[in-house]
Amino acid sequence: MYRLYKSGNGQVQQVPINDPTEDEGIEEKFPNPLEAKGENTNEAPFVEQQRNQFDLIKQNESDQARFQTKKLQNSNYQIVNFIIDPTDSVASQAFFRNAYNETTAVGTALDAGVMFGTNTEDVSKAKYYNIVYANFRLRFPPTEMQSPSYLEFYPMQKIPTGDFGGKIPRQIEAVANSVNTKGITVTGNEYGVQSFGLDLFNENAYYTQSPDLKGIRCIGVALKRINLNFTSDITLEDIRIEVEIGYDLKTEGNNY
Repeated sequence: MYRLYKSGNGQVQQVPINDPTEDEGIEEKFPNPLEAKGENTNEAPFVEQQRNQFDLIKQNESDQARFQTKKLQNSNYQIVNFIIDPTDSVASQAFFRNAYNETTAVGTALDAGVMFGTNTEDVSKAKYYNIVYANFRLRFPPTEMQSPSYLEFYPMQKIPTGDFGGKIPRQIEAVANSVNTKGITVTGNEYGVQSFGLDLFNENAYYTQSPDLKGIRCIGVALKRINLNFTSDITLEDIRIEVEIGYDLKTEGNNY
């Protein structure tokens, strides 16, 4: 079998066509390199990419639906309640003051706290949530409390080692000018990290003030300071402090 081809000078030539049997087995001898990589040569690459993206979207939607069914139900707001028994001292006095985790450096495990999202002291299993509310109160006070009485916490983050969470460094730069004062400190293990406190005397609760504020993101809280003052002497081992932490379930995640 021949085909006719016209050259540039107008001449016509007959060119033989290969016998079809000569091409048999060529794919086995020389496989398509794209097929060797596992690619589908029967459709354009962008079509396959779109299909994969659509499958991923469906998977993510399914994961989110399972999460909402399991945890959100009809509310995204939950409360963690716990009670603090700060001392077993039988001393009788009109005040109690103690500091916790003061010298603990960033990246080192804290103690005296509560971690979220896990029932074991394993920081790798903890979950981040945004705290949107916090309040403290004295349970069954044996006498009247007076000001100043307050409680402070360090919000915690995941750390590479240790069984519990660690301090969260300040996320912005800050510098102090201590002219006309003895000193202002904005660095170190206590003031170069994040913490928050509430007034126990007036119970001035912390909460997000507007929809633009997302809350305090952390995997839990650890004690920083307890300062209590009373109108008369009490037995210190009778002190109980109730804590309630409100958080947004929709903010659950593994990253800060």
